[in-house]
Amino acid sequence: MEIFVSVSGRICLTLHVLFLFIGVVVGQDPDKCTMLPGSTCVCVFPDDTKIDLTPLAGTNKPGFDYKEPEGGGDYSYAYNPCTGFSDGGDLGTCSKVAACQRSKDLSHYYNIGNPSTAEFSGTGDLISYTGGEEGRQTDVQLICDKNTNTPKYVVEGQTGDKQYKLQVTSCHICRGGCPPGSGKKSLSFGSILCILFVVLVFVYLIGGIIFNRYARGASGKEVIPNVSLWEEFPLLVKDGFVFVASCCKSDSSYESI
Repeated sequence: MEIFVSVSGRICLTLHVLFLFIGVVVGQDPDKCTMLPGSTCVCVFPDDTKIDLTPLAGTNKPGFDYKEPEGGGDYSYAYNPCTGFSDGGDLGTCSKVAACQRSKDLSHYYNIGNPSTAEFSGTGDLISYTGGEEGRQTDVQLICDKNTNTPKYVVEGQTGDKQYKLQVTSCHICRGGCPPGSGKKSLSFGSILCILFVVLVFVYLIGGIIFNRYARGASGKEVIPNVSLWEEFPLLVKDGFVFVASCCKSDSSYESI
């Protein structure tokens, strides 16, 4: 009887631990992004995908330079994820900050967020910074756009008492980063025309030279296709300029009486 009770107790304990483990795993939010330990700009989801702001950060300077709110204002704002930057010298307190507020006349600089205080929201669409001068803090809204390889920076400015809001749009903010090939730039229509022109000229010259040399038995400069035309080309250009110039001149002569 004692053996049965002991065995059944162990079974119950094992099942309790197993159900507890299953509850933790199943109950884990797949869309919760947790700050990567030791990082100030990377958060990781339960499936090991991440949001990494490192490609957006500048080196010893803000990745997003000073910009005023769209409606204008007396201050502009600079932001750099991951690492701090310094600005203002003895004029302010922007030393190794994540975000800095600068007056229009460049007389005041304010720390509005320290990089060491960075905290992602649960879904990773917002990163907040505290520890600024006199309690200033900044929220940076992170907008994922898989078609935006070049980041867009928008300043909303002051939204409350010592509270500020910025906005960054980029494919680097997307879960898992930018899709493959998103950084490649397509050729413009003008570039395509230039490439086609160079290719056609090359084919014309090489093809003409080969044809004249082996099909017509030409030699020397005669192997150049339409050589007589190219010899006359400078004179034709000169005649064209002379004709245009003569058309622009007015006839100022008068018949004498």
